[in-house]
Amino acid sequence: MNQRKRCQRMLLAVFLLLTIIVSGCSSPSSPGSASAPQETAPKDDAASAPSQTDPDEKTNGEPVTVKILYPWGADNFELRYRGIEKLLPNVTIELVDSQAQMDPLQELNAQKIVPDIIFANWGLDALYELDMIEPLDDLIQKHQFDLDTLDPSLLASIRSMDRTGKGRILGFPIQYSPYGIWYNKDVFDKFGIEYPAERLTWDEVAELAKQMTAERDGVQYRGLEMGPGLASGEVTVPLSQLAVNLTDPDTGEVLIDKEPAVTRYLELMKKIYSIPGIVNEDPEARKDYEFPKKNVGMIVSWIEYLRWGVGDPEVAANMEAAPLPVWGDGEESAPPAGSNLLVINKYSEHKDAAFKVLMAYLSPEHQTELAKIGDAPPLFNNKDVISHFGEDVEVFKGKNVAAFYEVPPALPPAKISSWDQYVDIGGSMLKFSRSDMDIASFLRQLKEESAVKITEAKNQKE
Repeated sequence: MNQRKRCQRMLLAVFLLLTIIVSGCSSPSSPGSASAPQETAPKDDAASAPSQTDPDEKTNGEPVTVKILYPWGADNFELRYRGIEKLLPNVTIELVDSQAQMDPLQELNAQKIVPDIIFANWGLDALYELDMIEPLDDLIQKHQFDLDTLDPSLLASIRSMDRTGKGRILGFPIQYSPYGIWYNKDVFDKFGIEYPAERLTWDEVAELAKQMTAERDGVQYRGLEMGPGLASGEVTVPLSQLAVNLTDPDTGEVLIDKEPAVTRYLELMKKIYSIPGIVNEDPEARKDYEFPKKNVGMIVSWIEYLRWGVGDPEVAANMEAAPLPVWGDGEESAPPAGSNLLVINKYSEHKDAAFKVLMAYLSPEHQTELAKIGDAPPLFNNKDVISHFGEDVEVFKGKNVAAFYEVPPALPPAKISSWDQYVDIGGSMLKFSRSDMDIASFLRQLKEESAVKITEAKNQKE
């Protein structure tokens, strides 16, 4: 049980990180990637950056070692990156076990350890501050990488991370975790409701949730979960689908009271929160997902949730997948596709070799192998690759995981606002759910709180 709780908390933590990174509207993925600038660290030349080398160096087939900064340990690194050596016989991959955050990066720079590729799992803030990002546009042209390999939404999301507004490609995607519904057939059966085999609207989901939120045989059932307690994590997925910024990306002005999409989202949540019993009153229970307890009808989450949030194939035996709900009225999109990035270090001595490693990482051959072990591939527009998702993971066997790919992702704003992370709509939803505050008053209060946070962040930059 403790192990499952640790997995659930890790899942939520990773979800929150991804949403910060990949979604301009819910924080984000992204299943978050611009985050607001942090306090600028002193830029000591010796500690902050090695000397930059010629970006046009060629390997010409000569043996070369490409160092990859990766945060999740040697075993995971071996599983996900060692196979690249089979595609590039002259390349040796080496792990730099560290984090893409300010202090660890400065420590590496001070030690003259130069990773060629950086797994930017904490976003791009520190890499911007240390001027360590090598835009890939020239290398893409030089090595004739076909950008059509990537879905237009994912490519647009990557371009929107460029804070200069030039739409440069600052890295290649690591993976893309689509959203959908995992549902429990047993709960549907108990209430005599048909399974959600087809795409539903959010209004239809709210109605299903209402029908399955009741006590049966001494057990309190809830029809819907969107993040623990319906008040964090995935609770902002419907808003993310509308693909709007919550703040002005250039000025930091908070726009939530002017953006119709936010009001529309809150109206939906009001409807859901009005269902008696839908929110667990136990604050301890709200800290974790309840879906694994088998008393929840549906959970809106990532494709990988069944593995990391449930895990046990026996517990998941009667759990199945359905497409992500949509708003309807022609708005049939998932949240904009997003991903953490693999970034080439501006100070790498092996930029060409590093780029070839990135190309190999995104190759269908390599991505198919990652898909089999349950890593949601960034090549989600490649039907053959995604058809192999979860083949080697017991909990996914026999599941309709293809449902998670039925709703195409929306295009993101042209420039994702890095100030959106200070508008904590997800973190405010519990208060919203428990109050009689009208939407206009709630937005006014949240706007004031967010503006203070943004002002403080700006002051730290000065």
